[in-house]
Formats: sequence, structure tokens, C-alpha cells
Amino acid sequence: MTKQITSYKELLLEKARLKTLLAEQELQIKQDWQLIKEDLKPAVLVASTLRNFFTRRAGISAAQLGVNLLADGFVKKVLLAKTGWITRLLVPFLIKNYGSHIVDKPEKLWSRIKAFFNKNGKMHHETGMDAV
Repeated sequence: MTKQITSYKELLLEKARLKTLLAEQELQIKQDWQLIKEDLKPAVLVASTLRNFFTRRAGISAAQLGVNLLADGFVKKVLLAKTGWITRLLVPFLIKNYGSHIVDKPEKLWSRIKAFFNKNGKMHHETGMDAV
């Protein structure tokens, strides 16, 4: 409060000033919150991916059963046959956990595979003009 209020008119003016100030500060808080969310987006993505590696979705589907068999059979017994016992336990565990989150969403799986094999993770289309 800047000065002593002596009349009803001054009280109404002060009330209007405080409401305007409150609205400005609420808008500033919303903008700051949006900036914080944008700044934290990479950390949230990393945390989400790590959560997928260390937790498994409930239930079992045919696709998830296939991932489990692939991880235990091929990865553990063939690819990691000559590695240490910790690696043979840990890698299939992580594959099964992460796989359980993506196998039931085939469109997500295909988009990730395509993005992995395309340049810079971006989709691009070849046209007849590219060969020239």
C-alpha cells in the first residue's frame, strides 16, 4: 500500500489496482510455468524412458511373449553367450521391460524403427529428382 486511504473512491481505486496487479502476476506465473515445463521436457523424456526400462507393463500378450522368448533365447544364449553373468541377467531384463511398453502399440514401434534408420531421425521421401 502506497498511501493512506481516506475515502470510498480511493478504496475502490486501490481495489481495482490490486485486481489488475493480481491478474498480471497470475499471467506471469502461467508464463513462467510454461517456460519451466519446456526447460524440463528433455529430463521428463529421459525419466520416462528410464521408467520404461525398469518397470514392466502388467498383463501378457502374444507380442510380449515373443519379446520375452527373444530376450531369453536369442539375446541371452546367443548374443551374450560369452559375456559375464551380470550382463546376461541385466540386458534381457531391460529388453523385456522396455519391450513390454512398446509391443502392444505397433504404430509406435514402426515409427521408432523408421526414425532409427532414417537420417537424423527425420522422415524423408525419395523422389525421382533425387537421382539427378
